[in-house]
Amino acid sequence: MVREQDVRATFAALNAYGAPPLAVTAEDLIECGDQVRRRRKRTLAAAGTGLVVAVVLAGVFLALPGHRGPGQVTPARTSEPTSVVEELVPPQPVPAPPPPGVR
Repeated sequence: MVREQDVRATFAALNAYGAPPLAVTAEDLIECGDQVRRRRKRTLAAAGTGLVVAVVLAGVFLALPGHRGPGQVTPARTSEPTSVVEELVPPQPVPAPPPPGVR
């Protein structure tokens, strides 16, 4: 069994060491906030650059000669008008399959 004197001596020795350093300091918090701001700026810069590239490519594509937008479609050419109704052949009747059990 541990005597009270031993416990007091142990706590007195531990008290002499002092408190451990804090895990989080104000400097750590400020540095973390700075890192977050820098990362956010880099992300916005990359997204802005991508947007500019997409707009420039779309502008170049639309400015190329020969590009036809939806309002500039030319109709297809048709051949000489013919009467399609006269050329139709009536469909041949399909024979019905025999009922089951009949060969």
